[in-house]
Amino acid sequence: MTAEEFVKNFYLEKQNILNSSFDTQSEFRSLVSTKIEELNLDEIETEKFKKIISNILDDTLYTILLGLDGSATIGNSQETFKIYDEENNLISDCGDLERLAYEYFHENKLETENSKCDFIAQINFKRENEGGRKNYVKSDYRSQLVFNFDDYQTSARQIYIGSEFAFPGDLVNAEIDLLSQDYFQGKLKIGMSFKLYEGLQLIGIGKIIKIINEKLNKL
Repeated sequence: MTAEEFVKNFYLEKQNILNSSFDTQSEFRSLVSTKIEELNLDEIETEKFKKIISNILDDTLYTILLGLDGSATIGNSQETFKIYDEENNLISDCGDLERLAYEYFHENKLETENSKCDFIAQINFKRENEGGRKNYVKSDYRSQLVFNFDDYQTSARQIYIGSEFAFPGDLVNAEIDLLSQDYFQGKLKIGMSFKLYEGLQLIGIGKIIKIINEKLNKL
């Protein structure tokens, strides 16, 4: 087993736990899913609760991986571990897991490795009391996008990763498709910031975390 396979399996286990916890259709439902169903949450409340559990699992498993890599504490102890598979092959010898854990748990590598979008972004939606939207938006939502380097506006289609909804105040990762791809050729780079508008209303800010469409990449 490689270091990447090791980290990927942690992420897959997170997905398995999350899916089984909210599966109300399976004949062999888990105790957790039964308890969640007893809460009688509607679709929106269920989605909000699912996001909370997903974030907890992300933080927990990410921290464990960093702890095994020697770059975070587990409990009150911080030390370096060597990890071997059952055939005594070395998987990790300090420093091999941190980058991969970040890619899987913070950049959604598994979901986006075959993406055809223009780039992956982290979006922070403004709360209503900050001037943002009053209501949630669904994945496949379109708004106007403006990068900080000029005033040109373009339509941006957003597919939210790991969720069908984005709520005011949410911090989400999304696949972004730009309407004006030709205009932005050779102008974008990782870390670049942008703003999202509905008309004149600023509803969120974002930054690029991964560029998929290499034609947009600033050399």
